[in-house]
Amino acid sequence: MSEPGPEPAPDEAGDLPQGWVRVGERRWWSSLAGVGTLTFVFLGVYGGAQLGRLFEDIVPWPTNLLFGVLTAGAVLVVSTLIRNVRYPQPWVNLDTNELRAGDSRTIALSDIDRALIPSDPAVRSEVLTLRLVAKQARVEIILRDRKGPRLDPGSTRALAEAVRRTSIAMPTSPDDPGGTFARYNFPGHIDLDAAVALVQQPPPPGKPLPAAW
Repeated sequence: MSEPGPEPAPDEAGDLPQGWVRVGERRWWSSLAGVGTLTFVFLGVYGGAQLGRLFEDIVPWPTNLLFGVLTAGAVLVVSTLIRNVRYPQPWVNLDTNELRAGDSRTIALSDIDRALIPSDPAVRSEVLTLRLVAKQARVEIILRDRKGPRLDPGSTRALAEAVRRTSIAMPTSPDDPGGTFARYNFPGHIDLDAAVALVQQPPPPGKPLPAAW
């Protein structure tokens, strides 16, 4: 049984939204926020070069390069759609202590027992993403991108309070039941206090994150 999370500040406790609240505005291309232009260009040039090696006697190099760019774009779009299905739009209801993943899966906030920051080097510097995981569902929230915090004040208050009501804790293993080396055994995972702090005030790019790696 995990320990209860930190108590909300008085001004937050009296100004919590009621009913179902959408956490952030999730569009289908939101997951592309961490894909920089240089990454896209690199994938396109690399793909074009590889195709050029295979079809150098059949198709001219500029055509291969164009096809490589189009292929890179298609891969990014498909991977983004798959990611959106796996991590759908989150909604929270503080009146009933529930989280809804997309349009169908509704779980109790207490069922959420893990939080992690995806350890993806390509997006770590500019995009800060928080994943909330339960056995029945998982959601992903972009807290910050290269332009700054992504959540509006209402979503921030609702999400912070929802996280407080979860059972988030650092995972443990049979070889380390006390969790002494949990941050090394389970990279990217964070505890309840760190998750609440990240939601309330995501650090700007380049600033320290919780010891998640």
